[in-house]
Amino acid sequence: MKKIISLLFILFLFVSVKEIYSQRKPDYRNIPIRELKNRLIENLRELDEEYLENLSYKDYRKAREIIIESYNLLRMIPDNGITIREEMKLMSESEFEELCNNIKSEGFESDKIYVIQLAVKYNLFTVAQLIKLIDLMSFSNDKIEVVKIVYPNVVDKYNSHLIMNAFTHSSDKERVKKIINEFPAR
Repeated sequence: MKKIISLLFILFLFVSVKEIYSQRKPDYRNIPIRELKNRLIENLRELDEEYLENLSYKDYRKAREIIIESYNLLRMIPDNGITIREEMKLMSESEFEELCNNIKSEGFESDKIYVIQLAVKYNLFTVAQLIKLIDLMSFSNDKIEVVKIVYPNVVDKYNSHLIMNAFTHSSDKERVKKIINEFPAR
């Protein structure tokens, strides 16, 4: 359901952009994928920075979730191995420790996940860091949610087999396998 909503949001975004620019009629057919993705990212960033603050708290949280998921969907679109966001970098150990402390200071699991979503927006992670983030969560569904959020930004996917050890129940391991298998092998 969440994916359908995200796809509808992206479709709505494309239709809206088309209507806005229909007077100028630019030809998007010859734009490289990388440039197209960067334009979409800029549109999402503008929505995030200029318009979300005017929403109620409940609407703001939902809109942020949609924007974060849209960023993650954009990252999954291949563009000849070139990353979309060059400013993204691997988190250093000190930065990661600070992130973990911030997550631990949150009282609710949903707030912990929100902090992780914000960190994923601008950072790359290792499998070892992902496992530590999983361990910060109390409930099985939240642990799997962390995998969904962070795994697209994992740089050493060849170590993905180590993620399985963070889960004890076979049903959870199966859910994690499905997440991992959504990403093509390199």
